[in-house]
Amino acid sequence: MPQLESQQFYNKVEKALETQEFAPLYFFFGEEPYLLQQAVNYVKVCALHGGAADFNFSSFYAADADLSSVRDEVETLPMMSTRRVVILREVQDLTDKEWELLEPLFQSPVESSVFILVGSKIDKRKRVMKLLIEQAQTVEFKRPFENQISGWVRHICKGHGLEISDEAVQLLHRLAGNHLTEIESEVRKLVDFLGDGRTQVELEDVAQCVSQKREESVFELTEMIARTDRVNSLIQLVRLMDQGQSEMGIVALVARHFRILLLIKQGEALGLAGQKLAHHAQVSPYFLGDYVKQARSWTAKKLESALVVLAETDKALKSSPVSAHIWLENLIYRTCALHQGPASEPKSGQASLRL
Repeated sequence: MPQLESQQFYNKVEKALETQEFAPLYFFFGEEPYLLQQAVNYVKVCALHGGAADFNFSSFYAADADLSSVRDEVETLPMMSTRRVVILREVQDLTDKEWELLEPLFQSPVESSVFILVGSKIDKRKRVMKLLIEQAQTVEFKRPFENQISGWVRHICKGHGLEISDEAVQLLHRLAGNHLTEIESEVRKLVDFLGDGRTQVELEDVAQCVSQKREESVFELTEMIARTDRVNSLIQLVRLMDQGQSEMGIVALVARHFRILLLIKQGEALGLAGQKLAHHAQVSPYFLGDYVKQARSWTAKKLESALVVLAETDKALKSSPVSAHIWLENLIYRTCALHQGPASEPKSGQASLRL
């Protein structure tokens, strides 16, 4: 069957809840863990609605699962319910031989079970993957673009019974970044912080409640790069990783920061200031002064060159067999070097880096 858009999928599950005719096979993949987990939870809750959920639910991780046990769970008849739900997560870790063990479940799906497979990156060219996509209700959950994050912040807050001001949205986005799982985690903190009786999130609530360590670390890292302080720049990279950031996550954070600095340089060149400059750079006016101060230690050309280096590093991290820390060290050396001499001319179109 054709791959579904996310809204089509949710509509189908909603209809299945009414008719009690769920698909026996679902396949969710993509690089946004929050959206993957939301989809899994939705199918699980709907499919087990009204049944003995505790007796009819199993969850496995591919890396340490006995696939014979997974097959047995899928093929076991439900107890005091019309169906079972079995989840196999992180399927990108399966070997070709392990996929072959699951293939009979794709060729002849078990109608009394709902088998959900979840993974990140997949190779659609593989024969077994083509079979799975053909047989399953398949949905790819992509990371939202940066200009969509504000809408997701509001959506996640609403899901927790909260309303949030525009300024608070901007600050939460800045502090939590673009990863929806981290945004959702911070919203949970806000629920506890506000306590009973308060449902409106203001700028001051986010400033007091949400951790600012990572944002401060990114500011410090870019300042150290501007001072060509390679040693402390590398130390700051380690601190970011200690805060739970992946190598690609760090590159994305730094790239976003440099994009903001470049937008501020370009905005000031156009004569923008205050609210207009903040809107142009897509930052809260509350933090504009910090960004403006730092942007003035860079030329626009050097910022463009830094974005080229970041784009090349991002590509290398995704495709190169070389150890990730080597690419991050190379990133520091190359960006620090931008302040030691004339900036290299960026390649056409790369300075608008999107990570």
